[in-house]
Amino acid sequence: MPDREIKGVIVPILTPMNPDETVDKGSLRRLVNYLLDNGVHGIWVSGTTGEFGAMSDQQRLAGMETVVDEVAGRVPIIGNVSGPSTQLSLNLALSVQEMGMDGVAVTPPYYYNHAQDELLDHYRYISDRSGLPLWVYNIPQTVKTAVAPSTVATLAAEGAVVGVKDSSGAGELLAELNVLCEQGGLNLMRFLGTVFRTTSSGALGTHGVIPAIANLVPKVCARGWEAGEAGDAKTVKECNAQLLIANKIVPRQGRRAQRGRLLGHEVGVEVDGNPGKRHRVPPDAGLDRGRERRDPRYPTGIGVGQRPLTADSEPWSSFLRWCSSPAALLPMPSNPPLLCLTHVTLNTLLPLRLQAT
Repeated sequence: MPDREIKGVIVPILTPMNPDETVDKGSLRRLVNYLLDNGVHGIWVSGTTGEFGAMSDQQRLAGMETVVDEVAGRVPIIGNVSGPSTQLSLNLALSVQEMGMDGVAVTPPYYYNHAQDELLDHYRYISDRSGLPLWVYNIPQTVKTAVAPSTVATLAAEGAVVGVKDSSGAGELLAELNVLCEQGGLNLMRFLGTVFRTTSSGALGTHGVIPAIANLVPKVCARGWEAGEAGDAKTVKECNAQLLIANKIVPRQGRRAQRGRLLGHEVGVEVDGNPGKRHRVPPDAGLDRGRERRDPRYPTGIGVGQRPLTADSEPWSSFLRWCSSPAALLPMPSNPPLLCLTHVTLNTLLPLRLQAT
């Protein structure tokens, strides 16, 4: 098991990129501090939200090294070292052995489907040869193969894995895993990739959540999780309302919904104040000035400018009014509706500061 307790809100951090497709380390450092300053309990680096599947090992290692250096032991860090084969995943795990992270995560090998006995061999092999605290990253919608609860429980009983991030959305399978852990006396850290179970994750038998939206609203997520653990129903309701608002700016429909969600997070968390540096790994298009057009169905003037955006500011009040209006229920356009949140700097605006400042 890891040397320290891991629980709460772990943020699957974005990976800012330079025009030459190198990691924008300065922006990444500022994002790390923004998240920690707003109370998150850990960082998940080089994950799906961090676009690991479109990056080289060199890019991923640069991101992990930067995060580890900037965090400097303040919170736990889990590094995703998944690859399309067992050996490729192990190679990356071996590259981070001395980096000082609290664990590494691995999906099933992707592109090809795999049987559960093959997954047992996959995780055992990586665990045995890396010697690192290993997490199962269960996200079948992107890697084709789901890791069955019985497989996770078997690996936990053997000591091959110490944790699981379940992004499958399958509540019954999580319940089955909880029962298996209970009956087997298994000490397995269980986290959900979720938004709307942030405030109730403890009641579902998990130790925390790993929500992409925490890049945008870290304090809301952290505060909501802590309120859920404390049984503070009033704060839970308040944070859930704020999560509903934040979630409305992230497109969830249409052909480019998945990429739109990432773009939405990236535009909202503008970490260097330079719209020209908001780049993504090809072929996925980023938002440049030519594409920063406003849709008339969405509010304008939200967060554009140089004065701080706070919960009681007029732009923010306008955004809150829009979120409760019929216009907010219209279908999302193909481009993210965060187009009104450009020119945002992490140091001056911190968009979506839902919490009062």
